[in-house]
Amino acid sequence: MPEEMRGQEPAVEGQDPETEVQTGAEGQEPEAGQRTFDAAYVQKIRREAAEYRKRLRELEKALKEKEEAEISEQERLQKRVSEYEARLAELERDRQERTLQYEVKLRAAAMGIVDPDAAWRLLDLAAIEFDEDGTPVNVDEVLQALVQAKPYLRTQTAPQVAPTNPPRGKRLTLEDIRRMSPEEINKNWDAVQEVLRGG
Repeated sequence: MPEEMRGQEPAVEGQDPETEVQTGAEGQEPEAGQRTFDAAYVQKIRREAAEYRKRLRELEKALKEKEEAEISEQERLQKRVSEYEARLAELERDRQERTLQYEVKLRAAAMGIVDPDAAWRLLDLAAIEFDEDGTPVNVDEVLQALVQAKPYLRTQTAPQVAPTNPPRGKRLTLEDIRRMSPEEINKNWDAVQEVLRGG
């Protein structure tokens, strides 16, 4: 007799196995409220339960894999979004700096500052204010403050004699002429002609 059948009486024909009365051990009467089932029904239920457990494990595994894939995909997309936001912020800072540099140099030249590039490098960038579009709004005031602090930016020094200009009394050579700018050649045209004539 199979293990499941020990201590059980066979089901009465036509009786639903779920409603059968359980008997106790070998011929003993079951306690009140207990039921008994026939072996075939119990085996069927066990097989079904085993299949349901197996299917449940497969579904749980598939769900876990899907969730992990979605999380991985979300993390990957979040990482890309973060990278793009950082790149956009960097490009925006670069654009703003270029715009500011252009504005400063343009206004510095208009104000008569000798070296707009030096004005850009000496400028207190923290003092610059921007409007909503990122355009600098107080460049003139900041440049005025810079010129007051460093007045030499506006001073025009006396024009220096270019090193290629010949000193008075010295005769020009072809080498000297080659190093001269067109303006210097025009200024010294008589001496240049004399050298070119071979005189």
